[in-house]
Amino acid sequence: MSREIELKIPLSLEQFEKIEKILTQKESLSSVKIRALSHILKSDEYFSLYKSHEERLKNKELRVIRIRTENDGKGEKSFFCIKQKTLENGVEFNSEKETFIEDADVLRSFFAATGYIKWFEKKKDALSVYCSIENFPGFEAHLELEKVNGLPYAEIEYTKDDLPPEEVRANLEKILVALGLDPKKKDSRSWAEIINSECKMQDE
Repeated sequence: MSREIELKIPLSLEQFEKIEKILTQKESLSSVKIRALSHILKSDEYFSLYKSHEERLKNKELRVIRIRTENDGKGEKSFFCIKQKTLENGVEFNSEKETFIEDADVLRSFFAATGYIKWFEKKKDALSVYCSIENFPGFEAHLELEKVNGLPYAEIEYTKDDLPPEEVRANLEKILVALGLDPKKKDSRSWAEIINSECKMQDE
């Protein structure tokens, strides 16, 4: 089971386009080192035995029960993941177990037969990179510049267990600052809360 420390920041379209130019090296930014650029399409299907978030919490269900299907341009792959998620000062700490699945439809059929429902789906179109900053070359984080169900975000994470959480959080924030973003604007809500909130705003 791995530890995952993650921050996500909502972006304006102007911010999104600026960072996209940096990641694709159409604009230079000497303080940020970029490697392993790829374009990834992800579809996440979340399953539950319960119809509401309150019921899930009351019955202490795992925070994430998910099938992820992704395509990095080399082919489609699917993974099954479960997570225990906690939140500290707006930073997500995830204990995660994930495994490759050869045929996602088998798992979907299992969920249907055992009473699980697909309560939420998230679609992500992302540029994925690994990045570090000039003054801290030994610390490298995974960054995704993404549109999640059409919403522009930057999501940065660190999955190793070799540093104290506070040091990891500080280093993640330094990378965000180097990219011109304000870590104080981090969004600590779940994706379900973010997207459902956006849908309600559009309906009003």
